[in-house]
Amino acid sequence: MLKLVFDNGQDSRRQWPRQLTILSARLLTVTTDVPVRIRDLSAGGARIEGFNLPAAGTDVMLKRGAADAFGTIVWVSGTQAGIEFEDALEHEALDAFQKAPEMPALTQPDGRRPGFGRKGGTHPRWSDGTGWIDS
Repeated sequence: MLKLVFDNGQDSRRQWPRQLTILSARLLTVTTDVPVRIRDLSAGGARIEGFNLPAAGTDVMLKRGAADAFGTIVWVSGTQAGIEFEDALEHEALDAFQKAPEMPALTQPDGRRPGFGRKGGTHPRWSDGTGWIDS
């Protein structure tokens, strides 16, 4: 029975060999742009990791530098998800993902807004970072 699934230690259910990676990328949908990490990549899809990932069945574009691929989220489990690409990536496209410039680091969203809680100013009301101060 195991011979059906594994052949010389390789999972024979997969059509394309996976390349384990840790690459930063962007996951774009019609309404969102989410920073992700590509954890493994193959010609047919990718496993990604990130926060606030779209639901299974969502059409997405995985983008890293000038490299991009269209696909569909096929599974989501916690902070990881699988993407199946619309068209298999050629060898050159896989290389483009690997060689694209590094993108900003993946961080947990914290809900803060830029500029809120300024440490000082000349306005009659300003914040010291812990609350508003009236002068």
